[in-house]
Amino acid sequence: MAFAQVPVLIPSYQPGEALETLVEALLDRGFETIIVVNDGSGPEFDSIFQRVARSSRVHLLAHGVNLGKGAALKTGLNYALVKCPACRGVVTGDGDGQHHPDDIVQVADAIPADGNALILGVRSFGGRVPLRSRLGNNLTRGLMRVMVGQNLADTQTGLRGIPARLIPHLLHVPSSGYEFELDMLLACKHQGFPVIQIPIRTIYLGNNESSHFHPILDSMRIYFLLLRFSVLSLCTAVVDNTVFAVAFRTTGSIARSMVAARLVAMTFNYLGVRRTVFHSQQPHSKVLPKYVALVAFNGLVSYSMIQFLHNTFGIRAVPAKLFAEGLLFIANFAIQRDLVFTRRGQKGQATDWDRYHKHPARTARFTRKYTEKVLLAAIRQFATPADGKQELSVVEIGGANSRFVDRILCDLGCCQYDVVDTNAYGLSLLEQRTRSDRRVRLHQRSVLGLALEAQADLVFSVGVIEHFDEVQTQQAVLAHFDVLRPGGTAIVTFPTPTLLYRFARALSEMFGLWQFPDERPLIPAEVLNAVRGQGEVLLSKTLWPLVLTQTLVVVRKHGDPTPLKSRGARERYLSIPSHPQPHSPRPFQFQQPLLQRQPAPISRQLPARPDHPVARHDNRHRIAPVCRPHCPHGLRTPDRIRHLSVASGFSVGDSRKVIPHT
Repeated sequence: MAFAQVPVLIPSYQPGEALETLVEALLDRGFETIIVVNDGSGPEFDSIFQRVARSSRVHLLAHGVNLGKGAALKTGLNYALVKCPACRGVVTGDGDGQHHPDDIVQVADAIPADGNALILGVRSFGGRVPLRSRLGNNLTRGLMRVMVGQNLADTQTGLRGIPARLIPHLLHVPSSGYEFELDMLLACKHQGFPVIQIPIRTIYLGNNESSHFHPILDSMRIYFLLLRFSVLSLCTAVVDNTVFAVAFRTTGSIARSMVAARLVAMTFNYLGVRRTVFHSQQPHSKVLPKYVALVAFNGLVSYSMIQFLHNTFGIRAVPAKLFAEGLLFIANFAIQRDLVFTRRGQKGQATDWDRYHKHPARTARFTRKYTEKVLLAAIRQFATPADGKQELSVVEIGGANSRFVDRILCDLGCCQYDVVDTNAYGLSLLEQRTRSDRRVRLHQRSVLGLALEAQADLVFSVGVIEHFDEVQTQQAVLAHFDVLRPGGTAIVTFPTPTLLYRFARALSEMFGLWQFPDERPLIPAEVLNAVRGQGEVLLSKTLWPLVLTQTLVVVRKHGDPTPLKSRGARERYLSIPSHPQPHSPRPFQFQQPLLQRQPAPISRQLPARPDHPVARHDNRHRIAPVCRPHCPHGLRTPDRIRHLSVASGFSVGDSRKVIPHT
């Protein structure tokens, strides 16, 4: 594979043989452009650089004196823009043997074509990692989480995939040493470039002796970089409180003294924080109004706190102001970091669903339980099988790694359950959980191109339609009814922009926890207008306990009235007959599978059990199945379902195949 559009940049200072070995390995792997920067290593190292530059694909640049790693990186990045103007990004790596060539290839492959993300090759800091590297990285991680608002596993890694669109901003960053790599992370934050982390090998040769990182001096530079906001804020506080004290002695008015102090301090702080701390290159017309609004709001809150402390506890005005401003310090920093000096995310940036499935939010287990409870209640109340059936056929849209399929199959029972999603990784996780249940079929395709030969009794989606623009959202809503039979039930949930939602989302974004950059909260009227003409709205409900408030809409599709509309018929559906009829085999069209696996032998069938318990009918809850402790699809399943699988001749080990989009 040739990497014509991805140059590799290696800054080097007094290298060893590892540099030559690395360059040869990268040439063998097909890199067309390798840029090596000699950062003033001295004449005794010229022979090494001459051997490295023997290939025409290697471009050697040199500094007359040692200017620092940051300066070497900027020299190479500038050369890359001139030499390869059409490149989608540049991969940087260290020449001391710490980065394996295959990891460099992996990072190069991960640079997106649209150049909207920074790729970090992150190391694991366990095992036999040198103590200075482990401690330094852990401390820097904590400080960077405060500064950047994102939990980065390896802030000091030199293996990075830098998008071409970010390079012009980096060339204006003044730092020139190791702190440049941290400034790069801050620049990503404030230019709206997300950071994608890829695990790589952790390699330290000779207890990391080849590294030119000086633990004390370079650490002080890095942490001074992280404390710039604190230093500037301290200077601003001195100016602010000095002007306030002078004005208060002159006027005796807290309000007028605060206005005078804020005007002077605001001018001083704005000019310093915009360029020195956050490296913002946005025009004043976009940044200054937000900054002034923050200062006004902050002044109002501070004034209220000072008045409260002064009038309630008799604290003098100046000490009360110092106390109030100290409490507001962290909030001011977070708001400036995330709302004032940060460019909004790149337009068109999509949610990373692989990352979502690999690292779900810690709160997801609680929100999913509540959503599952509400969803099951709505299904029990409104969904009914077609005439002549006793079980539902279900289509779940956006159900990769679904957390609802197990409970629906166990508590309600289904004759068929189709899951539709575009994410292959999430579908593979679900396939592993449900491979033994032939009722579940997986389809890798988009809701916007839904072409299923299904007329389901129930079609539902949870958190899908909000990831499109207005026109596509309407198409996604209507797609539910394309695979729904007349009289069937559609259930849709989506986020609603309540004040609670906006506040919770702002906090999540502030602390770098938000995973859905393309989520567009929907006003319920937008969805209700989309379903108008498709069916009757049975329920529209706001789910406030989710904090990130969702709206649940239940619609019955127009058509012949369901034969199970009466109470008696619904009771018959929700109860289980004493002698269930076996499933009849369904026609199934196998296509090229998304996931290859060997089918389990058909001989692994469960023996019929004469002691099979009869499901009981609970009139209060109308829940029929009696569940066994073990379930062929991973959780608990009704004995009735196990019995029907045996009667129909299906084996618990029967293999299914995922139907890909064709």
